[in-house]
Amino acid sequence: MSDNDGVGVGINGKDELPPPPKEDIAFHSLPWNLNLPDEHSYMHLTTTPDKGWTLEHYNPTTNDGAITNSLRHYSSTPLPLYPSTTSLNYGTTIWEGLACRRSPTSHKAFVFRPQMNYARFVNGAKAMCLPPPSYELFMRGLQLVLQHNAQLIPPAPEVDPTTGVPQGGAKLYIRPMLLGSGQQLGLHVSPQISLVFFVSPTGSYFQGKAMGGLKLHLERRRSRAARGGTGNVKCCGNYAVAMRPLLDAKENGFHDNLFLELETYHNPPPSSSSSRLHQAILQELSAANIFLVLKTGEIVTPSLRRGTILPGVTRDSVLTLTREFKDELKPIIVESITTAGMGSDNIEITVSERDVCVGDLLNAAEVFITGTAAEIVPVQSVATSETPVEELDGETEESFSVKFPHGESSPGPVTTKLLDMLREVLAETRSSEATKDWLCDVFASPEEFRS
Repeated sequence: MSDNDGVGVGINGKDELPPPPKEDIAFHSLPWNLNLPDEHSYMHLTTTPDKGWTLEHYNPTTNDGAITNSLRHYSSTPLPLYPSTTSLNYGTTIWEGLACRRSPTSHKAFVFRPQMNYARFVNGAKAMCLPPPSYELFMRGLQLVLQHNAQLIPPAPEVDPTTGVPQGGAKLYIRPMLLGSGQQLGLHVSPQISLVFFVSPTGSYFQGKAMGGLKLHLERRRSRAARGGTGNVKCCGNYAVAMRPLLDAKENGFHDNLFLELETYHNPPPSSSSSRLHQAILQELSAANIFLVLKTGEIVTPSLRRGTILPGVTRDSVLTLTREFKDELKPIIVESITTAGMGSDNIEITVSERDVCVGDLLNAAEVFITGTAAEIVPVQSVATSETPVEELDGETEESFSVKFPHGESSPGPVTTKLLDMLREVLAETRSSEATKDWLCDVFASPEEFRS
């Protein structure tokens, strides 16, 4: 495949629109899963730790390299993995999750904030002893795999005629991966590294599961991440450790877990009069960040400084939107708090990243979670479950339960407004200096796409 094959920039140098969605696919009813694998292709490049990623893989000056011949059919050409593959034995795999959507305004296909994903990818590569690709290689890989799977980008969302806000969460999900693909037995850096980009059209992560809000389980026994570990790295181990607790939570009627920094639960400050559980610091869900709208007017999310949670792209986007449009949000926040009977309209609106404790949940008018797959989803309650007696080890166990004023039957005012704001950005109907670089046109030139 040469650079001029297939779709891309028109012969006059003008951006082209993507081809129409493939017919006979009910995109908006697709589950969150690998869908239609016979319909798409993926990209695969390899290198060694000593060589790293070079201009032979992609030369941005000539717009050529091995990447132009790296496309493989997903179903018929699987990755060549052996039993001794390093990533299978030692977990040296990182990945990212991005979304591509059609704009109902310009009908272009946009990827949302890939620059942030690249920065997190580089951080993960260093943590897993993998050579990170250049920014140009990463972005060109994204662009090419999307162009060659453009028929799987769902139709542009319908726009609510009353509010003008786009509806629906269907997307073409893109997962770049970096993994140790060489063979060995010892705990060493992999002798071969693979860079992979694959896609899948999907619906929302929680589609059909909790339209009125999530019921979260407060996990007191098992840890997702500890300080000094890899909780802030998007590596496969962070999801493996969350899987058993997630299945257990679902068996008990919850949608997901809200994890604690267990050290702060088991070893609380001795001077505090609050209960041990109320002082424990919140982290995140299995695959999403959490926000609280407090009765004081504070919108708060757990800080990144402890190094135990992922720096989510949607998390950062919500923080930016709340700060950029704080004046517009103020009456919505006041409405949320006053209708919950938790305060007056004489409040100061603040946006914070700090340590958030379990006790803060008792003062929340609204709680919501954020993620690329989930977008913004309300939370209706957080509660503990009863631990089996044989696992208590003689300790006294604290219970906790809170149902929030908003979120049980429908999202709260702030959750609704922030989701509307985010979707307006995606639809090109809301912009500011802070959001101007958030949308990257898949069918622009390579230089414009990565700028």
